[in-house]
Amino acid sequence: MQSPTVTVDAVGRSGAVPEVAIVEAYVTGPGDSAKDARAVVKDRAATLRESITAVAPEQVTTVEVQVQDTTEAFDPATDAPFEATERFQIECVLDHAESVVIDVTNAGGQIQTVQFQFHEETRQALQNEAIASAMDRAREKAERIAAAEGLTVTAMHEATTKDMSSGFESIVDEALASSQDVDLHPAPITVSESVEVVYDCSEE
Repeated sequence: MQSPTVTVDAVGRSGAVPEVAIVEAYVTGPGDSAKDARAVVKDRAATLRESITAVAPEQVTTVEVQVQDTTEAFDPATDAPFEATERFQIECVLDHAESVVIDVTNAGGQIQTVQFQFHEETRQALQNEAIASAMDRAREKAERIAAAEGLTVTAMHEATTKDMSSGFESIVDEALASSQDVDLHPAPITVSESVEVVYDCSEE
């Protein structure tokens, strides 16, 4: 005869203050031709790079350059026939995020998003803590359910886990694009793990 089982779900959480900020920014350049627009945006991008003093040059990465024919766009942001855009990703320690945002806006750039996250080793440690907490909760829950039926939990039969959060927080705020009054001090980020566990039981 197959032993009775109890199946339970549980969630565990672990949190910490993020360690890294990823600032996504861009500059645009209008022009009468695609070549002119590219030249303008190249010049503005160089100015932006020179203006960011809180990080090393290699931490400012171009992730996309594109040119748009504005005559084919709905409600374009410029009257020029063409507009080029260069997008950047700037990685910095948390304490430098505010300075990076101010430098970008002072140089005529726009902020798209600011993401806060952990170093990989920290994220893994928090994930392990969340899984351990979830498993403890699952065991306690299974024991309560089993006791209500006159059973005793003996051993874990099967367990599966699923990420509930990736350990980063994103800020998208149009005010960052023009305001010098920025305050980028994020709250702790919580990493959550959900588990489903099947326990074998026996009669008391």
